[in-house]
Amino acid sequence: MSNEAKNINLLTDFGFKRFFGTEPYKKNLIHFLNAFLPPYIGTVTDITYRPTEQLGMTDKNKRLVFDVFCSNQSENKENIVVEMQKASQEFLKNRVIAYSSRIISNSLVKGDRKYNYPTVISIILANFEIPELKGSSDFVQHVMLKDDKNRVFSEKVSFLLIDLSKFAARMQFEKLADDRQKWCYTIKNMWRLCESDIPEEYDVFHELYEDCQLSKLTTMEKEEYEKSVLEYEDVQDAMEYHHRMGKVEGFNDGFEKGKEEGKEEGMKTLLQTAKNLLNMGMSVADVAKATGISEEQIRQLQEV
Repeated sequence: MSNEAKNINLLTDFGFKRFFGTEPYKKNLIHFLNAFLPPYIGTVTDITYRPTEQLGMTDKNKRLVFDVFCSNQSENKENIVVEMQKASQEFLKNRVIAYSSRIISNSLVKGDRKYNYPTVISIILANFEIPELKGSSDFVQHVMLKDDKNRVFSEKVSFLLIDLSKFAARMQFEKLADDRQKWCYTIKNMWRLCESDIPEEYDVFHELYEDCQLSKLTTMEKEEYEKSVLEYEDVQDAMEYHHRMGKVEGFNDGFEKGKEEGKEEGMKTLLQTAKNLLNMGMSVADVAKATGISEEQIRQLQEV
């Protein structure tokens, strides 16, 4: 990230939790949720923030901490988790399922034999390419429980994975198709945007831009933010390193595979040459000397 950035990076823990997980900026979260969730739970008119730390039933259970956790103030009071995932993880899917499961288990009320817990929907903002969306123009993957005939088994738990990697640094804001795209672009690129990049008529986004100016932070908040930036950059550096190493290893694997394939093909040629020399009447010892193949291998050729 450039040292000349004038805006808060919303991909950092500080930036994301401040502008989506605190009461003064609740309107940002509500607007964001209404860009993505109406097809699944309807319009969100208000939310209540919930404790982000979720403990298990016993001391042996893993403590879970969410980025943002809230309840929809509708009749159904759906539980909503919003997570910023900076780097791909081998067990990411297991993690998001575990998070939803913990919320469900902590929602169970003693004596409720109907298991009438609220719906849980988890939104994962992924700052990396989602494998299932690779090569597709889609940037949202909605996952829910279905059977092998694609029939919905339950709507009580679902997941929304959002691929931020598809939103480049330079896109015209007014040409983004809808609020979903506008939110993805804004979150991904806020730290590098100029005021003219978000026209004033897009009030929520323009106000967020104004709120994200670094000059509005107190000295203590700046120190906290700078620490968050360092953590974020460490993650990005690690990702880039593994990406480079992956390319190098891929090249080396390919090179070694090529060498092995070449060796295999070369051996086939030598064996055929040795067989031809044997057919011409040369002795096993002379064929071995001429080709470099062991006498034992040449004797095996005589038996074929």
